[in-house]
Formats: sequence, C-alpha cells, structure tokens
Amino acid sequence: MSTAASVQTRTAGSAGFHLNRRGRFLFVGFPVIVLAVLAAAAAVFFGAHGMAPAAASDDQPVAAVETITVNYGDTLWAIAGRTAPDSPRNEAILRIGELNDLDGGELQPGQVLFVPAGS
Repeated sequence: MSTAASVQTRTAGSAGFHLNRRGRFLFVGFPVIVLAVLAAAAAVFFGAHGMAPAAASDDQPVAAVETITVNYGDTLWAIAGRTAPDSPRNEAILRIGELNDLDGGELQPGQVLFVPAGS
C-alpha cells in the first residue's frame, strides 16, 4: 500500500507545474506590458483623431493674423496701436498675448509675434 500511495502522490505532484520567475513574467508580466502599450497607443491615436475634426471644423471662424518682428524699443502698447488702430489697445494687447502665449510684457528685439490682422 505504501507503493500505491507514493505513486499517487507522485502523480498528483507531477500533474501541476511550477513556474520560476522568468516563466511568471512570460505568462503574466509580458501580456500586461503589451496590453498597457496597446492601450496607450490607442489613447494617443483616438485622442489625436478625436481632436482633429474640432480643430479643423468650419464652426469656429478663424481670425486673420499677421507676423511682425519686434524692433528695439517696441512695446506691446505701441505694437497694438500700429496693428489694430480701430480697437481698444487693452483688448489688442490681450489678444497679442493670447496669440503668442506671453506671460508678461517683455519683448526682445528680433522676436517674431503673431498679431491680429489690421482692418
């Protein structure tokens, strides 16, 4: 009876298998990494294509802009007066700041700015 018990124990023990660290990574970690990369790629793909029609839609009017090069001594006040003489200068300065992502009023000679097109 001890031989039959040992045969059954060996059979039951050999029926299951044990994975080492590399095997666990291969069956668990690697698929998780692949799924994460695919999910990130899908998010980038659908995110970029999801925003593209909104940016290119005809629903929003596109304001005309021009580029100017800042000269020595130029200020936003003076540039706003030259480029948009019919609109209030404060509004023109704010618009120039938005178009160029300016944090302050400091300008450098040679800097290229987007300004609203003059009327």
